[in-house]
Amino acid sequence: MDIDKIINEIEEGRGYGSEQYVTVGGMNIRCSVSGDGPPLLLLHGFGEFLETWDFNFHFLSEHCRVYAIDLPGHGLSDKPYVDYKVSFFTDFVIGFMDNFGINHANIIGHSFGGAIAASVAASFPEKVDKLVLESCFGLSNDISLLHNLCSMPVMGSVDSTEPAVRSALEHRVRMEFYNPDFVAREIAGMSYRFMQMKEARRVMLNIMHNWVGINGLKPEVVMIDKLHLIKSPTLFIHCEQDRIHPVNLSQKAYRLIPKSSLKVFNECGHCPHIEKAAQFNEEVLAFLERG
Repeated sequence: MDIDKIINEIEEGRGYGSEQYVTVGGMNIRCSVSGDGPPLLLLHGFGEFLETWDFNFHFLSEHCRVYAIDLPGHGLSDKPYVDYKVSFFTDFVIGFMDNFGINHANIIGHSFGGAIAASVAASFPEKVDKLVLESCFGLSNDISLLHNLCSMPVMGSVDSTEPAVRSALEHRVRMEFYNPDFVAREIAGMSYRFMQMKEARRVMLNIMHNWVGINGLKPEVVMIDKLHLIKSPTLFIHCEQDRIHPVNLSQKAYRLIPKSSLKVFNECGHCPHIEKAAQFNEEVLAFLERG
């Protein structure tokens, strides 16, 4: 499929009407910005894109200045030849904030984005007001996490033919969602279109190499060892039926941050901001507005 056709299809069919491209660290980064109030950054999961926040962006922008981002190597942002380590993404978030003149912000991170958000809060505590870690990655060094990563689009196989990609995405839907309805399949379909970009597959494999070693997660990625450095009030959100990162990881981890709490949803998989969007939004807003 022609790359220009992919880009036009995504931008015209799913645009927020508030999208823009900014230069951060020499990279052209796609983001959507809307609302007034305290700044709030949304960091998506592995192999995802800013549209995965569709059910949260408008609600939250009624209360905050919301920045939804295609992280480097993802979506329609640039995919440079770099080592996509946690430190790279941590520095990127700080650079993104500096680009917009944001001295400090609230951050929500989902899964892979949660690990990045936790790293930012641990490394730059003065930059993070409040932190939401949703189905956060890196709360264990269990090697089984490698297998969960391999369940993501085309990561478990070098076969990138159309049937193989579609099969991998169907598997992702079954893994990530408790109720794989139309919305889940629509998101998987968008992932499929993004994964037609050879550069996207290269980045995903690069992340695998930099985040996962032969004995499990690489030390930089194990966020459980860094949580004590987080000074920000933190809300962990997890789901009983999460098949990617079990809920017991957050149940143990939230106790390691002094000012933290845990909200567990039921009948929901790895993506509560999608499957339980209304409940997720209300919990997040209440947390952000809490004194």
